[in-house]
Amino acid sequence: MKGKKGKRIFLLFVLISLPFTLLFSQTEEARKILEENNAGVISLEAYGDDKEVISEGSGFVVEQGTIATSYQLVSQAMSVEGKNFKGKKVKIEGILAVEKNLNIALLKIKGKALPLSLGDSDELEMGKKVFAVGSNRLGEIIVSEGNVSDFLSLTANQRVIETSLSIPQNFSGAPLLDMNGQVLGMIIFFERKLKFTLPSNLLKTLKKQTVKKFKDWQHEDYLSTLEGAFLAGKISSLLDETGKAQKYLEIVAKSSPEETEIHALLASIYNRQRNYERAISAYKKVLELDRNRDDAYYGLGTVYLKMRRFQEAISPLQKAVELNLDHKNAYFHIGNVYEELKEFAKAAEAYENFLNLKPESAWEAYFRLGLCRIEIGELEKSITAFQSALKDKPRDFKINYNLAQTYQKLKQHEKAEEVFKFLAQISPDDASTFYRTILRMYDEVGKSEKAIEAAKYIIEMNPENEIDVYNLGLMYMKLKRHNEAIETFNEVLALNPAYEYAYYYIGYCYSQQKKYRKSIEAFKKFVELDPDNADGWFNIGIGHMLLKDFESALGPLKKTVELRPDYGNALYNLAIVYLNLHDNYSAREIHKKLTPINPALAQKLKKYLR
Repeated sequence: MKGKKGKRIFLLFVLISLPFTLLFSQTEEARKILEENNAGVISLEAYGDDKEVISEGSGFVVEQGTIATSYQLVSQAMSVEGKNFKGKKVKIEGILAVEKNLNIALLKIKGKALPLSLGDSDELEMGKKVFAVGSNRLGEIIVSEGNVSDFLSLTANQRVIETSLSIPQNFSGAPLLDMNGQVLGMIIFFERKLKFTLPSNLLKTLKKQTVKKFKDWQHEDYLSTLEGAFLAGKISSLLDETGKAQKYLEIVAKSSPEETEIHALLASIYNRQRNYERAISAYKKVLELDRNRDDAYYGLGTVYLKMRRFQEAISPLQKAVELNLDHKNAYFHIGNVYEELKEFAKAAEAYENFLNLKPESAWEAYFRLGLCRIEIGELEKSITAFQSALKDKPRDFKINYNLAQTYQKLKQHEKAEEVFKFLAQISPDDASTFYRTILRMYDEVGKSEKAIEAAKYIIEMNPENEIDVYNLGLMYMKLKRHNEAIETFNEVLALNPAYEYAYYYIGYCYSQQKKYRKSIEAFKKFVELDPDNADGWFNIGIGHMLLKDFESALGPLKKTVELRPDYGNALYNLAIVYLNLHDNYSAREIHKKLTPINPALAQKLKKYLR
């Protein structure tokens, strides 16, 4: 390849080969499991009429000449081919048994591969280490390890296993093994990412029949059959794959419209999808088929509750408890409904019915009961309910906060203070807020000493906050500890020289100490910062009057009534100043203005007029 100047340009292509399959853990345990069990695991390919591969998966030998796999893999197969761990072909002769309700098939193979040992899956526990040995996309037998993460109830007597295994879809039909190589289950994929494990004990129930060749089998798309769609729908629902569950179960509902359980499952799925109108229709269909389904009444009631159709929710929820007096959650939601309807006495009764059934988790009901007791004025009972809730949730913010407020309403201030301080511990970012609440609480009931204690603690947490220092000054002032108040207000001004009300209350404290000149100076600084504040000018005027300096009092009082013409006390004192300055005419003019504003003060002033 030549460039513009005739030079030859060489392009270097680097091909990077990436692994085609997932990377699996290769611990010593995993390698041991693979070495000891790979001979019993078979890679499977199912072929259709045109000899094209229609599905791939795995199987494992359960007894000589027999392998177990997923029925879904072979349900449409005209032939099936297998390969062992050495890559050698294993002849698959036909089908020996099928359990469509569980997606299991037993296949006849030719050869002497040793069977894997079936363990007792009932002994499985959460967190147990497990291994899967199966086929990758290249048909190689590989291993993956993980843990048991959950058990899902398929029926009242059957459960399936969920694991943390990260495996490809080709593992469908592969065995799940414990550390001793015992088979504890069979992995099944319905589709990508939709997998579960059937317990090994279910495999033990299959009875072999005469082998049937694949070409003679009644071929079917397993997921389109009633059994397959129902199982896939139920498993999808248990795995909270609601979209897939809906797809499969709607197939079944069309074919079997009178199957109550299908409509019940669909109702649950629509409910979780928040498709509430369809959920209502499905629950009503269930109740058409069976009027005694308390779970359907309960589901219908909870959907109405979620839709805030509270009046409609009451009847089905009450019907649920009529049919099943032990239906705990129905009582709880009846309480929710009545609480929303502000019928708090009925709500409290429902929560008590719920609690009488000894539910495993009771704290929320106790909390809601406490809130209802407050609404109906039973404060002591609300405290008992909140304290019961705290036994399960001792650090819950809402419970503690409502408990503190209830103590406060009952004037049990020390107990309220204790809980507010605990709230400050569990929510340190809001600690100053709770101590301010304590301060206000004690201030409102006149316990200024306790308020001062709280105010000081607030300042310790944030000494640069002038508002908190200011509040401490107010507390000192209320206790007439004027020197401490003045000192504290001066600390406010050190933090913020423009904090005008610090000057105002310094002036007030000095006037209470009869230090009128200092009082006047403080109020003058106040009006410098807030020149339109009539109270500031008024106090300057009063200070001069108390010093009997009536000439100096005249200007500030005139400024006061200029700013607030209806200020009765200012008008009265201005008239007194005029009288002391021997200006009777002006005093009478002020009297005329005062009369309609404050007749009592005007009458008092009239006694001094000549």
